[in-house]
Amino acid sequence: MNFLSILFCSALLLLKLISTGDSMDIIGGNEAKPHSRPYMAFLKGEEYCGGTLIKPNWVLTAAHCTLKIKNSVILGAHNWGKNETEQQRLFVLRAVRHPDYENCTKSNDIQLVQLNRPAKMTASVSVFSLLPSEKDLKHGTKCSTAGWGVTKANSNTLSSVLREANLTIVERAKCHKIYGKIKPKEVITKNMLCAGPLKRRKDDACTGDSGGPLICENKLQGIVSFGKGCGNPKIPGVYTRLTTEYHNWIKKTIGGAY
Repeated sequence: MNFLSILFCSALLLLKLISTGDSMDIIGGNEAKPHSRPYMAFLKGEEYCGGTLIKPNWVLTAAHCTLKIKNSVILGAHNWGKNETEQQRLFVLRAVRHPDYENCTKSNDIQLVQLNRPAKMTASVSVFSLLPSEKDLKHGTKCSTAGWGVTKANSNTLSSVLREANLTIVERAKCHKIYGKIKPKEVITKNMLCAGPLKRRKDDACTGDSGGPLICENKLQGIVSFGKGCGNPKIPGVYTRLTTEYHNWIKKTIGGAY
């Protein structure tokens, strides 16, 4: 990146921080059945994020979630603010962002977090097996996401309990056109997925849900990345698409098959 590009990106980032609703969290949806998503991780870094346990000592999340050594990671939680017996509290040993992550565009918004020790596998804590798939999901494919993010747009209060929402895939070309009108320089690439609420609903991810999973056809297909506002049925959220390229990077980073 040259100096002008860095300056432009920094200016956009400043505007992004001033505006509200550009990070992701659950709007609408429903409270999840306690401990029904045992792969969910709650990450307490510079900001709160979600993540998916993919190996006993590795969590998959978004690169824009800033994490440092010894930041807390809570597994097995339903209500993260309580000391539930199902919970396991671990710490970040290492956070590895994708080498080509670009904060300005959220390109390659994927990160691996190594835990200080392997989690104990229980009914409330287990891994979500990654299954590589190059298939591009069709418009209308049903998916779901979950997180502890804010439940009202323009709010700073996280949900204490895990919430989930059902979404459908929005055609990439349509999504690109939508974002092109509100963010002229925004590019929805083939490494991204867009998903919006079911008809006549406002379910969405919002602030605090970043890094959480997008599950479609019983596979982990995406990572909560970014959006514009929360709960607007006309503007879908954007998710990092777990392509074969990303699967290969994950294998290389964690040192073997998952």
